[in-house]
Amino acid sequence: MFNRKYKLLLVSLALVVLAAFLAGCNMVRINPEVDNNTIIAKISGEEVKKEEFNKMFGIFKSQYEQQFGTEVWDQEVDGRKFGDVAREKLLDMLIDEKLQMKKAEELGITITDAEVNDEIEKAKKYFDSEEKFNEYLKGQSMDLEYFKQSVNKELTINKLIEKLTEKVILSDEEVKVYYDTHQNEFISVKASHILLDSKEEAEKMLQKVKGGENFAELAMQNSKDPSAKENSGDLGYFRYGDMVEPFETAAFALKPGEISEIVQTDFGFHIIKVEDSKLDKFEDVKEQLKGNLLNDKKSTEYEKLLEEMRKNANIEKFVKNLK
Repeated sequence: MFNRKYKLLLVSLALVVLAAFLAGCNMVRINPEVDNNTIIAKISGEEVKKEEFNKMFGIFKSQYEQQFGTEVWDQEVDGRKFGDVAREKLLDMLIDEKLQMKKAEELGITITDAEVNDEIEKAKKYFDSEEKFNEYLKGQSMDLEYFKQSVNKELTINKLIEKLTEKVILSDEEVKVYYDTHQNEFISVKASHILLDSKEEAEKMLQKVKGGENFAELAMQNSKDPSAKENSGDLGYFRYGDMVEPFETAAFALKPGEISEIVQTDFGFHIIKVEDSKLDKFEDVKEQLKGNLLNDKKSTEYEKLLEEMRKNANIEKFVKNLK
């Protein structure tokens, strides 16, 4: 319930579009009056038509309006309308996609129908039955063929990334150095909390806690956290980054046995008690850490290679044609 809520930032547009893609492509039908043949970019002379952009923007538009309403497009971002900034970011993503698909073709990277179908079967598992999946497709007016094409592109780019970064390695020494210099990331605290709806309630409860009444019993009897009746407010062990702010800052500032003042979050008013604090041993986190660091290193290397693709291509963008 209290896991960190990630903000939707412009820099994460790719994740939003990917999430929409996984949920279903082509959810918004293109206005028939839109000139799909309008050229919005050229990549080494190859024309990029607006029709492709409209499909991508339709997915993104639907997702954002569901979360923030139709007025989101007129909000300002650094002095510009969000809609204009979003369109340009999405055009950059479309260009990057084409650059990567071209590179994959040059390297002979292909995806089989079986691989695509396997991914579609995985998507179906998010539904209770084949019928539910088909109902969802029909309800969203999805074009299954476009969905398959999108899966193909995603798998192709994943293979390209693997191919171009296969020589990137990470030594055990690098992993140990990171662990030694970032030990705050491997500290876990075990804490309990009492959640209340109002500050007044929390103040009264804090007095009871400070008066020596049993924290677990107070949590079980009074906390608004639905799980408190079963776990007496016990949140178990968690690391920095697992909880919302300012909850986690308050928790990590406490020593075992200490109790916080009232902490307000979007969920309500908390009183926190830290039971224990420990540093995860290197041996216990080594493999997971190595995997994470290797992925980060590969991502950094691949971004450099993608930037080279951009520089080596003669890219022309016609932003005025995006609207």
